[in-house]
Amino acid sequence: MITTICLIRHGQTDWNKQGLVQGTTNNQLNEIGIKQANDAADFLLENDPTWDVILSSPLSRAYDTAVIIAKKLNLSQKIKTDPIFIERQFGIAEGKVLDKAMYKEIFEERVEGLESLHNLQQRGLSALMAVAKAYPGKKIIITTHSQFIKGVLSALDSSFNFTMYLKNSSLNYFAIIDDQIKILKYNITK
Repeated sequence: MITTICLIRHGQTDWNKQGLVQGTTNNQLNEIGIKQANDAADFLLENDPTWDVILSSPLSRAYDTAVIIAKKLNLSQKIKTDPIFIERQFGIAEGKVLDKAMYKEIFEERVEGLESLHNLQQRGLSALMAVAKAYPGKKIIITTHSQFIKGVLSALDSSFNFTMYLKNSSLNYFAIIDDQIKILKYNITK
């Protein structure tokens, strides 16, 4: 039995546009972000319109992305939110400019209050396995965040470059077969 999960990064926020570290700060989608969420929904509608469940991080930028996608795909069930899908906690780095120096501090885990990469990866893998167990054989969309998705990708593929830019509203596909998570494709946009 194959369970398919599509992790979708939320659309753009003003903090994304300004290059600021968001983490768990609850920012709204901006106009571009709303368009990006609609583009992701259109891509699914044209290429892969049949989904069983939609889940989301409780942060509004992810939840609002889910609402737009659910509406276009005619997914009538309530969108379930779960804090396990929330963005990585960046501690004192939240709200600061994400430049090379800040990225180095984050990568070297020298930021007070930062969720470790190991914990991020384990949280991501556990979340996907829990979803597969709750919805075996189903197709599930989860709207979430860049670092959450990168945590999963880097846990599954040690050659994955964590510094790669993951596009807003990108689609990232995974299959779970016999308790094994496999990357199908990632960073897909319209």
